[in-house]
Amino acid sequence: LATRARRNAENLIILGGDKPGRRWRNPVPLLDVVRSAVAESLDYTRIRTGRVPDIRIAGSAVADLIHLIAELTDNGTAYSPPESWVEVSGHTAGTGVAIEISDQGLGMSDTELAERNALLADPPDFSVASLAGDARLGLFVVAKLAARHGVTVRLSESDYGGIRAVVRVPTTLVATGDETSELARLPVRVHLSNGQGADSATAE
Repeated sequence: LATRARRNAENLIILGGDKPGRRWRNPVPLLDVVRSAVAESLDYTRIRTGRVPDIRIAGSAVADLIHLIAELTDNGTAYSPPESWVEVSGHTAGTGVAIEISDQGLGMSDTELAERNALLADPPDFSVASLAGDARLGLFVVAKLAARHGVTVRLSESDYGGIRAVVRVPTTLVATGDETSELARLPVRVHLSNGQGADSATAE
């Protein structure tokens, strides 16, 4: 619940046109990005992570990509039966990497899909896009994050009859070279209180 509350607060920051405080300086493996997104999902126990390419995402895009995937997985669990699974997997493509999130829900009509895809492709001003209770709010946040990094997100019918979201991450966000993963470089800070130590790691 604390994680969900933090993400809701980040949503407000994103909708206001600013960037959340989380930052990574160095690349992070895509698998760790996906796992972090799943961990931020409210119903994470229903999300299965399949195979993803052995690549790393540039640190400047890590926080936003985690948030983007978490919003899509939350949508998948929220609009599918409670006993069903949401699948997350990825594969390389000519223009970068594609991440697929598929649910087993009731799906959408062709008209609804067209409306959602239009919003994802070209998010309007928030003041006219959604109200607080609008089901499109999460997708609007996704659209804003995607536009910030040149990522594209498109919805279609999944093989299970629900919805499949395909997130295409461009090659410009795929790290190259021999940089050490950010997760391996996280500093460990030891806080002493009443003679007892507590270890904590932070992004910066």
